[in-house]
Amino acid sequence: MIQKSIITNGRFVTPSGVRNGELEIVDGKIASISKSIKVQKNDNVFDARNQYILPGLIETHGHFREPGLEHKEDIEHGTRAAIAGGFTTVFDMPNTKPPITTVALLKDQIARYKVKSYCDFAINFGSSVEHMSELEIVDPKDITGVKVFTAGHQTTPTTIPKLSDQAKIWEIAARRGFPVLVHAENQDLVSSREAFYKSQGNSTMMDYSNARNELVVEMAAWEAVILAKYYKTKLWILHASTKGEFDAIQYARKNKVTASGEVTGYQLFFTTDDYKKYGTKIKVSPALRSPEVNRELWEMVRNCTVDGLCSEHTPHLLSEKDGDVWSAVSGTPGIQETVAAFITGWIRTFGKETLEEALMSLARMSCFNIAKFFGFEQKLGIMEGNDADLVMLNTNTDWIVKKEDLFTKLQWSAYEGMKLRGRPIATWLRGKLVYYNGKIVGNKNGKWLRKR
Repeated sequence: MIQKSIITNGRFVTPSGVRNGELEIVDGKIASISKSIKVQKNDNVFDARNQYILPGLIETHGHFREPGLEHKEDIEHGTRAAIAGGFTTVFDMPNTKPPITTVALLKDQIARYKVKSYCDFAINFGSSVEHMSELEIVDPKDITGVKVFTAGHQTTPTTIPKLSDQAKIWEIAARRGFPVLVHAENQDLVSSREAFYKSQGNSTMMDYSNARNELVVEMAAWEAVILAKYYKTKLWILHASTKGEFDAIQYARKNKVTASGEVTGYQLFFTTDDYKKYGTKIKVSPALRSPEVNRELWEMVRNCTVDGLCSEHTPHLLSEKDGDVWSAVSGTPGIQETVAAFITGWIRTFGKETLEEALMSLARMSCFNIAKFFGFEQKLGIMEGNDADLVMLNTNTDWIVKKEDLFTKLQWSAYEGMKLRGRPIATWLRGKLVYYNGKIVGNKNGKWLRKR
């Protein structure tokens, strides 16, 4: 039996503009968008009441901690937080326990998600020197690509700091046809700079940012780009935080390399000026940047230099964030808050009159660009024939973030108590309403996105 529903009085956001009207969904796909759609007797009708509706967003960088670290997060809680935050697809990160670096573990992870996920999912395969041979046998259609940590931190189980080892991975990935997703920090510089600051007895959050400064990430980004240029490897730079990293990406493109980069919501929202108030809650790797560098990031977002936006949802126990700056774990949760934090940060930076520009940027960075780069054509956004993944926002009133609103297992947030504009209030996954007005109304019906 054909399932049909209609969303009326919507303001539908695409990367190129906003269309006012109605959207028809048939069997989970967008059938049509027009000024007026004739409603039949048995149609399911949802009145959007002139609210903005974005395409369902794609989280490239979700740390859902399962298996092995379920005391921090798990697939069920994490993917519920995802749909409450407007993310209808998540890419799982492999630094679990054990890390997903073998085909056998990959199959187990896919099976795990199939019965536990509230949203659609794909898997970022892990890499290690020990299991490099697994890259020769993994099916490229089963993974988004291979994640490489060129430097580590407190919760990184596998790092590949040597350029000679990285080169082997870039070569295999190019030959076998999958991208490299790189955590780009130079381990030698990190180690030497951290040792220097520790030897001086320095242990403030600013010392942490100075130890893992722009030099650290820009050097690693250029190394990754040169490897990609030489081997002709498709490259995605994770959580970039400086203009220099995007300069490297632009160089790669000029040399016919398919290369892109993402920023995180927290890198845009917070700066080193926020360390005094939030301390190790916002200790992240790469580290936060100065207000001046942060402004450069925002300008690159606005001029379409930045390709992707993610939350990099990285849950830890609050007790693990306590103590000395060098020992506190790195990362902060936020998949449910990122959309509203982005919109709030944009308005703070460019003014509320540019709201629709912010929403178009979200549709571009968190949906269209990601789906295109990773080859998930059905997730390209609000266009006829695509999956009806949608998220409706409240851009009229503020959301005061409270821990009882959060679906993450830990229920803490650096954003707690803040007033954010643009909270998701309804989410559809393949045409079915799965989140509405603060409540999960869908089931664990997430589908594995296997490349075609």
